[in-house]
Amino acid sequence: MALVLSAALLGNAVTATAANPLLCFSGTTDTAAGKNGAAVFGGTCTLSPDGMSAVLNNSVPVGSGDYSGVYYATSNLSGKLVSDITQLSFDYTGSAATAGSPRISLPIDTNNNGTTDFFLFISASQCSNGAGHVDIHNAGCTVFWTAGPVSGESWATFAAHGWKVATDNVPFVIADDAGIWTVSNVQLGQGEAANVATAKNECKKGGWANLTRANGSSFKNQGDCIQYVNTGK
Repeated sequence: MALVLSAALLGNAVTATAANPLLCFSGTTDTAAGKNGAAVFGGTCTLSPDGMSAVLNNSVPVGSGDYSGVYYATSNLSGKLVSDITQLSFDYTGSAATAGSPRISLPIDTNNNGTTDFFLFISASQCSNGAGHVDIHNAGCTVFWTAGPVSGESWATFAAHGWKVATDNVPFVIADDAGIWTVSNVQLGQGEAANVATAKNECKKGGWANLTRANGSSFKNQGDCIQYVNTGK
């Protein structure tokens, strides 16, 4: 599923604007476009009018299953060491989280050739703060991948492997279980292109005045900007 989706995302990426807005993908749209071959999938993604959030609706089972999600056409995480990632998060409301939905899927390169060797799963069920904020920095966050330990690993333990974010795919948030979720404040490394603060140094020397939160709101001062980078709030 993840590899099929990543191919679809890369195909959509070339049409995105330089502003790097939040983009939708869904089983219904991909099936209609022939991206899933003979398989039929349901699920819809609908962006809010301001483009800052999206409703992922997998409430009507279709064919091979439902999926829907969001992504940015480019990510400044691509090619980075996982240990250098400072922010990876999103907020959600709606249905209760399932074992795997909604979640961040992060493409991982283990042999430094740029290609995706597997996707890391950062799920709401394992990395939420209990109030709808999914974040790699949340206490007790446990991440999983297909060939990884059944019990998963903490973010810090996973980052210590020395692997990188692959460059042939972009990170995305996806739901592929039954439910309806609204996702917002999606932080997938879109920062610089969208003028969203992602690093403390960007906030310094007056830089905070030219940056915003993911929801478009401005900062009061340098400290406010740095707090957002550190906590997402």
